[in-house]
Amino acid sequence: MINDPVILVVDDDALVLEALGIGLRAAGYRVSMAISGKEAIESCRSKNKPDLAILDINMPDMSGIEVANQIKEMNIPFLFLSASNDKDIVKQAVAAGALGYMVKPFGAQQIVPAIEAALERAHDIQKLKDGENHLNKALASGRETSVAVGLIMERFRLGEEEAFEILRTSARNQRCSIGEMANEIVSSIMSINRLVKRA
Repeated sequence: MINDPVILVVDDDALVLEALGIGLRAAGYRVSMAISGKEAIESCRSKNKPDLAILDINMPDMSGIEVANQIKEMNIPFLFLSASNDKDIVKQAVAAGALGYMVKPFGAQQIVPAIEAALERAHDIQKLKDGENHLNKALASGRETSVAVGLIMERFRLGEEEAFEILRTSARNQRCSIGEMANEIVSSIMSINRLVKRA
């Protein structure tokens, strides 16, 4: 989990914003605040981007949903605050990917469990994404290795084990991974094929 997470609080009501800011700092969080959707997006694009955003649903310049749709592209998790528990709004919040939805009024201490749950869930989701990215890279590398081995087998009329050994030895000699060597071989063959097609 993140030590001393940064929480961005976004609300067009300055009194709500200040009260939440004071309460969350007292609870041990680092807090940044924005009074509009535009300001929230600028804060998320800054060097010190937040670990979690708490978004008011109804704001005059941009709705919390619109802000959420932009900041989720920056990989920033969020939950919503609203004075309404209207089912349609809740559905929109869920569809946007919110990790929580709280109905005003409430105190800072009431929101802390929701923040902790959202941070934990965001951490778990990120671990899953990282694992998926790693797996996709491994699969792509495995496919390229198989293709490179097949090309070596065809070119030199070798068996699979011998072709793989040539690939491994070449990678060792070039001081690179087998996947990188395979990628280089496949890219070279594709370049040659494109040249032949143009001729």
